[in-house]
Parts: sequence; structure tokens; C-alpha cells
Amino acid sequence: MDRNGNFDLKEKILSKLREYRYVLLVLALGLLLLLLPRGSEGEKPDAEPQAETRVSEEVPLERRLEEILSLVDGAGEVRVLLSYEDDGERVLAGDSRYSQESDAQGSRVEMSDTTVTVPRGGGESAEVEVSYRCPVFRGAVVAARGADSAQVRLELLEAVKAATGLGAENIKIVKMADK
Repeated sequence: MDRNGNFDLKEKILSKLREYRYVLLVLALGLLLLLLPRGSEGEKPDAEPQAETRVSEEVPLERRLEEILSLVDGAGEVRVLLSYEDDGERVLAGDSRYSQESDAQGSRVEMSDTTVTVPRGGGESAEVEVSYRCPVFRGAVVAARGADSAQVRLELLEAVKAATGLGAENIKIVKMADK
């Protein structure tokens, strides 16, 4: 091919690229999205997606509230008592199996339920949690050294309301006795 034939071919290719530039742009973006990493292969799926909002088994909510409430300006030492309507509920993944046996006396159906577990490593296994319902609180009592101040009582009340979802009528703030 001569130099003009090569130039014509380049012009044709460039004109087609200009004509289909948006289609090519969408295809390039799609390929880019496909190539993005989705997490490392060694990463385990998160079995507890809302662990931050749960009542921790290691540190009871009362202790965590005491820590936070004692940071309120003027509150001083704080103790918290929470009463529960119920303790919440964990719904675990289960596997149900049915078996039917027939004999001369009739047929019998048996059902067995087992909880689904997944290996964690080191020979341990963990139950698979499908959902979690947070506990329902009945009331709260907060004893604070600085509760003689109306401003401190109000701030403690608002903090407990925010943490538990209780109304003001179910929260009692009292002044802690001096030792």
C-alpha cells in the first residue's frame, strides 16, 4: 500500500471511532468496573453486619453507658441500671430434615432441626446468624455524683434516651450519695 492508502485507512478508523465514541466509552467503563477488586480472597464474609449496634456480650451496655455518661461535663462518677422487657433475639440459620417411615402399623413422620454452623479455623465452628433483634428496654436508673445540677441531669437524660430509645418518663436520674 502506498502512503495515501495508509492515510485513508487511518482517517476511516478515526471517523468510525468518533462516530461510536460513546458506545466505546460505555464499554471501557464496564470493563473497568469488572476489573475492580471485590475484596481479598482471604477475607471472610461478615457474619455480624450490625455488630456496632448490638449489645456486646463482653461489655454490658450498662458499663458502656457508665463510661460515656461519666464524660458528661459535671457528671462525675456514674452508675447505670437498665431493666429489659426482653433480652433481644438471635435468629440462627437452621436445617430441617424430614423422614417418613412406613410399617404394618402405619406411617410415621419425624422431623429434626439442626443449627447451621461454619468452620472458623483452629477446629472451631460458629453458628450462622440470620438476623438479630435488639433488646427492648423497660426503664433506666442513672446515679451520678453531679446530678444535683439541672443541666447535668438534662444531658444525662438526653444521652440515655438516645442510647436506649426510652422516653423521659422511663428514665430516672438521681444524685449519687457521697461515700
